[in-house]
Amino acid sequence: MLFSTDPAACLPVVRTRWQGIEVLNYSPLIYAYGRHDIAVTGRGVLDARSDTAHWWPWKGSGQYGWKPGMPNERADWATLEQWGAQGVPVSDRVLGTGHFLRPSFVQPYACENVLIEGVTLRNSPFWNIHPVLSRNITVRDVRIECEGPNSDGCDPDSCENVTIERVTFATHDDCIAIKSGRDEDGRRVGVPSRRIRIQDCVYLSGGAAVAIGSEMSGGVSDVVARRLHLPFDPDLGEASVASVLNVKSTPTRGGYVRDVRVTDVDAPAWTYVPFEVTFQYAGGTGGEQPAEVSRLSAERWSVGGHCEYPVRVRGLPEAPVSGVRLDRLTFDGAAQDMLLRSVTDLSVRRMTVNGRSVDGSA
Repeated sequence: MLFSTDPAACLPVVRTRWQGIEVLNYSPLIYAYGRHDIAVTGRGVLDARSDTAHWWPWKGSGQYGWKPGMPNERADWATLEQWGAQGVPVSDRVLGTGHFLRPSFVQPYACENVLIEGVTLRNSPFWNIHPVLSRNITVRDVRIECEGPNSDGCDPDSCENVTIERVTFATHDDCIAIKSGRDEDGRRVGVPSRRIRIQDCVYLSGGAAVAIGSEMSGGVSDVVARRLHLPFDPDLGEASVASVLNVKSTPTRGGYVRDVRVTDVDAPAWTYVPFEVTFQYAGGTGGEQPAEVSRLSAERWSVGGHCEYPVRVRGLPEAPVSGVRLDRLTFDGAAQDMLLRSVTDLSVRRMTVNGRSVDGSA
């Protein structure tokens, strides 16, 4: 199935979220609002046909076909951030015609009992599968292929009871990114993402296999990911997936991340930092309001390729990361030792870095 690349085909505007802020914008290519018991299934290909001539240039990057004088998203994104910070009513946040915020590919919004199974998604304008404020979501036996900008694979956003299994990701941005709204607007809505189950997925390329954030102001809890495979793909050269788990926030984002467990990881390919927690992610508005990050667990990882740091956790003195459990992790090609800042209640057991045993607690 080939989708139109004409922005007018995505009108009239609908209620959606764009990078964590509610807005009336171009409709996602496959969209449902307030529905239940719905599905997108089959063994075919859904091709949005985005490329350096359609949708992607709106990013404003020459890498994706933009040239000076062409329109881009920067002014609209700045306006939307301001609307969110000022609490402008969502009904007044109207973009669409004459504006340049790209739509997601598949988005159930405020839906319940949703199945996405069997299909291949290609060349999305923006995020691929983006359920928002929805419950009971299953994404199964799907393949996602997109090298465009912000090509996240599957982003549950303020969602509850989500299963992502046997999905293959070949993306340019995060493969799975769990979100719950951004800054003041995310806190206004105040709906967390919770009870997320990820298993038996394959990650060929992308940012993080499992990211949490950076838009997580409504909170994220009870995430379990297991049996993740990051193979080395000779067609992609050395580049593969930058992180296995990346919890990312800013000092202004607020919210929380609690009870995250990632087990049984096989990663022979290159990774940049397999286990990462940072408050230094770019962007954000509002006063100082760091997130609470606690109870993160990693067990039985085999990371065979090169990495910069095996584990890097950079908390803040006023918001330390607490309750980190690392057990039976092996890193064979780390350029540096672990980097830990502002971490409390740390447990390291049966961990090996470059053949050297690392154990201890703090």
